[in-house]
Amino acid sequence: MDTAWVARKLREGFDLGRLGVPQVSARSDGTYIWLDGQNRGALCVAADHGETKIGMKVFRGLTKEQEAELFLGLNDNRRVQPLYKFMAEVTAGHAESLDITRTVRDLGWIVSDSGAGNAIIAVAALRKIYGKSTEKGQLLRRTLRVVTDSWGHIPAAGNSYVLLGVASVLYEFPFLDSDALVRKLSKLPGGPASLLGKGRGYKQVTGGTVVEGIARVVREAYNSGRRSGRLATESREPF
Repeated sequence: MDTAWVARKLREGFDLGRLGVPQVSARSDGTYIWLDGQNRGALCVAADHGETKIGMKVFRGLTKEQEAELFLGLNDNRRVQPLYKFMAEVTAGHAESLDITRTVRDLGWIVSDSGAGNAIIAVAALRKIYGKSTEKGQLLRRTLRVVTDSWGHIPAAGNSYVLLGVASVLYEFPFLDSDALVRKLSKLPGGPASLLGKGRGYKQVTGGTVVEGIARVVREAYNSGRRSGRLATESREPF
């Protein structure tokens, strides 16, 4: 649900005649699932019209996969939070989203907004890293393995900037020693939260991006104490 949209519409003034026709799926257990119009339903409740009868289009006999496909189709040109769109694609059986989910789970993470320590909500980052893989999902799997082995399942390790920063280094230098990188990253004071802070500091000072700043710190950490196989400090290939 887009709480900002609901709050804005409430300030503008509630008008029952402008709700349109929300669409729901009636399941065999008696529950109804929003396919389109959840925000408008929330607006009704916020405007003290939760008990007011409104017109709805009701689908019956749908499978969960069909519900998910309808949700995606009805909301294709609207602002749906990336996480919820991704989860609908998983339910609908879309191959890429399923493969990303399997890869994430294999490394002990989940794609969720549950707030759990091992929950990743950065689906845009996951998609980008997955799409950069020369082999199907290989870069995503390697990135998740590095951050997990370095810091465990903590929220900062699954941050989008941290994931993209580490992935960009692995993408540019595919033959670097992952075990050596893990040893160096695991010893960074402050862990991934500190890495994220340094990336933001880099952006403020240089005008670059947070991801570039994180990647720079990762390369410097890897090079520390190495006499051979050092990585270029400056990225030569944008991620």
